[in-house]
Amino acid sequence: MSTHDNPAFTSSPDDVNVHVSNGHSANKDTIPPKPDASGVHIDTRFGYGPCKPRFLQIFNRLWFLTIFLTIFCFLEGFAINGIANAGLPAIERQFQLTSSKSSLIPASQDIGALVVIMFISFIGARHNKIVWIATGAVIMALGSFIFIIPHIVERYNYEDASSSSGPTDTCKGPGPQGGGPPCESKGVKWVGVFMVAQIVHGIGFTPMFTLGTTYLDENSNPQTAAMYVGICYAATAIGVAVGFFAGGQFMQKWFVEFDRVDVDTLGFDVMDSRWVGAWWLGFVVSTIAFVVIALPLFGYPKYMPTNSKAAETEAALQKHTDVTCMSQLKDVTLGFLKAWVRLAKNPTFIFISLGGCAVALIMFGVSAFSFKYLIEMYNIGFDSAGLLLGGLILFGSLGMFLGGLLIRIFKLEMVGMLRLNVVVCVISCAFGLAYMASCPDVKLAGLQLAYANESAINGYNATCNADCGCEKMNFNPVCGDDGLVYYSACHAGCLKPPPAPFEPYKNCTCVAQSLNKLAGNDTKATSGRCDQGCDKLKVLAPCLFIMMISILCATTPGSMATLRCVDEDIRPFALGVGWILLRLLGSIPGPVFLGAIIDGACKLWSGGGCGGATSCLLYDKNKLAVSVLIWWMVVAAVAALLFFIASIFASRLDREKYDVQNEKRKEIAT
Repeated sequence: MSTHDNPAFTSSPDDVNVHVSNGHSANKDTIPPKPDASGVHIDTRFGYGPCKPRFLQIFNRLWFLTIFLTIFCFLEGFAINGIANAGLPAIERQFQLTSSKSSLIPASQDIGALVVIMFISFIGARHNKIVWIATGAVIMALGSFIFIIPHIVERYNYEDASSSSGPTDTCKGPGPQGGGPPCESKGVKWVGVFMVAQIVHGIGFTPMFTLGTTYLDENSNPQTAAMYVGICYAATAIGVAVGFFAGGQFMQKWFVEFDRVDVDTLGFDVMDSRWVGAWWLGFVVSTIAFVVIALPLFGYPKYMPTNSKAAETEAALQKHTDVTCMSQLKDVTLGFLKAWVRLAKNPTFIFISLGGCAVALIMFGVSAFSFKYLIEMYNIGFDSAGLLLGGLILFGSLGMFLGGLLIRIFKLEMVGMLRLNVVVCVISCAFGLAYMASCPDVKLAGLQLAYANESAINGYNATCNADCGCEKMNFNPVCGDDGLVYYSACHAGCLKPPPAPFEPYKNCTCVAQSLNKLAGNDTKATSGRCDQGCDKLKVLAPCLFIMMISILCATTPGSMATLRCVDEDIRPFALGVGWILLRLLGSIPGPVFLGAIIDGACKLWSGGGCGGATSCLLYDKNKLAVSVLIWWMVVAAVAALLFFIASIFASRLDREKYDVQNEKRKEIAT
């Protein structure tokens, strides 16, 4: 019965109306938004739009979010720096590219980041950071799909590539039907498509390393945040490792056209120069995976329930929303310029960022071409290179986790973080000497070594193959029974083609002359280069592990020191500026510099006979090793110096903060 049904009841202005709910009107499947004292409505529930049932709130924990972000970081490493870099040798071979041109592919991912990073780090900080990251995952899926387009549109014409090998490249054979290698690379047109794919990848991943790091830092204590950030960074490196492992398997076991041709009818295998591995296959996986991981990320709120400063932060942000559009634009522009000035006057931030650029120069350069370096230097298969690099990066990625763990164990402040970076960079520099463990050069008959019974090196033609007509033969090296490498079976004087696929050439006159025999079935040559029995990889591999774990250990302390050296209100912006410098001075020029270094060690180019150069056929291994050694040691030493200078400025900054705190204590005491 209502109170108004009581005839004795009279209302008073002093009465307080209280409504008691019977509970039937409440939705048992939902929980109310988080109450706050500032009057600002803050919804910290997990869900999608108005659909935020109670059972979904089990995911609304920071460690659950860290799991999803870790998977996202893993996929980024897998796609951008894993399978993409593992596929570079195959892409170079199929599309006839130099390393300088192919280096634009890994370098271009950061061009996309440069375009949007300022917008994302400054504007995105005012909205739901996790939704921005989820949107980035969808964009990453688009980038992976674009990477597949060259395979979908254009088939690899291995029949043209095979016109100078197999039965036709024997002595007195018909020779190449096309008249030798092309002067111009027809695959250059696809470099732009690969670059667009990587640019889109870069746009998609930018929110994670700016807004994601800040979100984790805002919603947990500093030590725990460092641990979570370290886990995410480590997941990226693990993704790279798995990408190299999977890429090596794709390159070795799946032909690029396996989806359109019967591989059993090819007549050649991975040892043949015509072989191109399925570089595109991994991007089919990443396209699907990015869409899947975006789904849970879209459900996270702007603030986690554990964020005690959510109401205060949101109230400050909403003060800027109740103004006109022009006033808001003016405030944003003015705030943007003021933030730039504050960072420019912060020498600690500048030197930390430059040190990070030097680390990125090493990391991204080696990541882009380490796969190719191992194959060319040690003459190992794609799968072996993938297994080795995957294992090295997998364990080396512990460096990223180790950096965050050391911060937590020793409770390192800003100066301690930077001094830790100095130490690890010096260690990495010292172990760079391991690059001296190089294999001897391939002694190609006619180029570096004279033919048997020849008094001098007079090119690839000799008396033993003078009547073979080898002038227009393409480079398809064979290893003779005499231990020499010949330009082709024709240059080895082989009269008989292989009786069956994967069988050796026979009746090789130049091999017979070298062995002082008559040409016959026992004077053979096998496709591919001779096994030199070089085991120097056993020296480089463990040292490379220490180098990687050391240089990667600098990543997490560098990011956390950046957050500590700037004011809280511009931390996302500072991370954005730091990543711009890292890309402009580190990850973009890194692959380009190392690609140019690798091209500088080439001693035999395809297409060189008509004045052009498409792809490198043979490298000077000693020059290649020395060049990479100098590059690694110089850059690592510069990184150590920059972090050391940053630590000096950081110690002064700490003393200034300590003095300010003492003054405040004295004022309170008086």
